[in-house]
Amino acid sequence: MSLKERDPYLSAAGSFFFPGLGQVYCGRILRGIVFLIPGMLVTTPNFIFSALQFWFNIRGLEMWPYYDLYSVLYKVIDFIVRVIATYDAYRIAKSVEDAQVQ
Repeated sequence: MSLKERDPYLSAAGSFFFPGLGQVYCGRILRGIVFLIPGMLVTTPNFIFSALQFWFNIRGLEMWPYYDLYSVLYKVIDFIVRVIATYDAYRIAKSVEDAQVQ
């Protein structure tokens, strides 16, 4: 079964903006889900906090004892997941491209 040649840069961009999308684009659906799960686990609580503060004008979440720690950890974990997913998607697309050349 041969894989269709994919653009490595498009694959990497897709995974950077939505972790796992580049892997799915390359035909590696299970791998894409593996990158999607940590991204969703980290992003969902942050979205809920933001929605409560913005849409419903609920203040006081900053008073939650671990809000600052969560905010920093969210950004660090999200960045790490995005960088790893981006590199992995680029590497997968590049390996398919190199296999097509040979």
